[in-house]
Parts: sequence; C-alpha cells; structure tokens
Amino acid sequence: MTANTQINKNMISKVSDRRGFTLLELIVVLALLAILAAVSAPKFIDLSANAEQKALRIGVAELNGRENLVWLDIKNSQIGWVDDTAVFSKIDTNLGPNYHWSPRAEIDGGKLHFKDQMIKLKRIPSTEASAAKWEIIFSSS
Repeated sequence: MTANTQINKNMISKVSDRRGFTLLELIVVLALLAILAAVSAPKFIDLSANAEQKALRIGVAELNGRENLVWLDIKNSQIGWVDDTAVFSKIDTNLGPNYHWSPRAEIDGGKLHFKDQMIKLKRIPSTEASAAKWEIIFSSS
C-alpha cells in the first residue's frame, strides 16, 4: 500500500465519522433563513393587498354585469323600463362571503369591502337608453 492510498483511507474514515452539523453551520443556515424571511414577508403582504384590490375590482365588474342583465330583463318585459329605482330594487348586491357593504349598497353607491380593503363606489343611474354603472371613486390601499 502506498502512502497516498493510506492518506486517502484516513481522510475517508474521518469524513465518515462525522455525525452532524457544527454549531457554526447551524447558525449560518438560521441566519440565511432569517434574511430570506425578512426580505420575502413584505412582498407577501403587498401581494395579499393587491389580490384583495383585484377582488374588489372584480366585484365591481360583477355588479355592472348584474345591472346590465336586470336592465335588459326589465327593458324586454311587457312593462318596460319605468325608472332607476325599479331597476336597483332588483339588483342582488351580495357578492359573496368575503364582501360586505358599509352600511349597505345604496342607489347612488356605497362602500364595498373585501377583507381588509375598501373602495367607495358611485352608481350612475340607469336610463331608458342605458343600464346603470358602478364606478370606483376612492380606493384604500
């Protein structure tokens, strides 16, 4: 057996005797994880707020779709369009469990909430020629 072979066997046996991580290695890994968490947490919070804002915008689109359907239904009925109050009274403003109004949807608008986000809406009344439209006039962030 040569000297080099003996050295290689000694190195292999020393490496295979090692059973765990050193304290320094564990501290370095924990420090890296802490840095990653500190960098990613604010981005996750922003992502959540953006998703809630998009959900509110989708809710407004849903309200506008409902306005169009109700308005068309009334226009095609035998009575026809009478006034905006009749149209608004038939609109279902309940958009789901995570949405709520404060205090409620009004014929001229209202405040719509989705989780922690809120938007203030203005409702442009329907006419005989067009359906009502909900527009965002204020958005919290």
